[in-house]
Amino acid sequence: MAPKLDRARAIAFANNKGGSGKTFMAFQLACEAARSRSGSKVLVIDFSLYSDISALLLGGSARAGIGAAMKGLQTCVDATTDAIRAEGLVRALEAAAMAREGVRSESAQAPRRSSVFGSWFARGGEREPPGGVVDEIDVDLTTFTIRPHDYNSEIPENLYLCAGAGLNSWGDERAHLMDVDGEEVPLWARQGDEWVGAGQVFRDAVERLPKEFGAVMIDTDHLAACVLTKLAFSAADSIVIPLSYNDMDFNRLFSDGTGNSLFNVLLAMDSAGVLKARIRKLMFTRVGATANTPIQSPGGIASPFTPTKTSMAQMDDMARQIWSVCNAPAYRNLFSGIEDIEPTEANAVRTFMNEYFGTLKLMPELASLISTMNGIPVCNMTTRTYTAANGLSGNTSAAVLNSLKSELSTSTRDVMDDDRYNAPISSSEK
Repeated sequence: MAPKLDRARAIAFANNKGGSGKTFMAFQLACEAARSRSGSKVLVIDFSLYSDISALLLGGSARAGIGAAMKGLQTCVDATTDAIRAEGLVRALEAAAMAREGVRSESAQAPRRSSVFGSWFARGGEREPPGGVVDEIDVDLTTFTIRPHDYNSEIPENLYLCAGAGLNSWGDERAHLMDVDGEEVPLWARQGDEWVGAGQVFRDAVERLPKEFGAVMIDTDHLAACVLTKLAFSAADSIVIPLSYNDMDFNRLFSDGTGNSLFNVLLAMDSAGVLKARIRKLMFTRVGATANTPIQSPGGIASPFTPTKTSMAQMDDMARQIWSVCNAPAYRNLFSGIEDIEPTEANAVRTFMNEYFGTLKLMPELASLISTMNGIPVCNMTTRTYTAANGLSGNTSAAVLNSLKSELSTSTRDVMDDDRYNAPISSSEK
């Protein structure tokens, strides 16, 4: 179990392969965490270059046509400015880091210093520090938040968002950076440790959040080596990794020719002493089910429903492979609380699989489509007829919705390591 905290628990959702279900899972768990503990606030921070979780929270992924903005991202652009979005937060983190280093110039004419995040984020040379900087050396995260419920009534009122706006936030105009040879370096490909100071400010900002915030959930970019993802890993307490059954995708967690292998990024950060987050859960997503009865796989993976035998066999095999790499101390150190599991104990593998792995059921296609395109979290869905932007309409039965909600509630408490997220599921009747 992760240690109990007297402040907000910060969780980073990460996988170096797109399509793993990372953002959809983060969206569902964040909304359920807010719904199931209404007296506490949830903060979602969007550090993905695509800004998909912002789109989901602000109205969904529906778009008018190819190349058109998603409805939720258009809402983001219309309702926010760069000063209060995720890019404004990063700029403030950089400014505060420079102030801590004592090298920020007081002169408005001083030359700008380069930033690993890009030209718009350039450190120094600002007449006034960016918004959100407290006494120049700290950052107030609440300065960079909006309440999605004000734009999408399906989202719980106690959920707050530091939004990203896709290319408007992270496009070349802002993230422009040239190497020594005059070649453009994409944001996701930038190396070095210039981000570390901003990461420390970010860590402190998370820990300084007001007490009414119980959870911080950070959606990271699918490119694990991206500096935005590293910022999240330097400040979060826990990491939740979605897993698919695809063996090639699984292998890329440990070896990726682009340098974005999630485990290798974590190992390098830990070796450099800049990794705070530890792996708390690996969640198998889109798992086929045969019944709604909770069960443990033969290997010990607890599931709030009964997966198919094929699913359980594949999950157990992947979990055993991850346990095998934990024979190396560097890998073991990446897991939260693993020191309590002795590698030589008789049931060590089963204990490991039960503690660190979980499941999310494959959602019915219509419910999944409505949730994504219309920005409606499962926890607030009812049996009424919904119509997606593509014209498809229909409803989902109360029995199906109730089972999905119950399982999501269990998974949320599991990920949060906190039984206070325990409000009864919402009514599914229209």
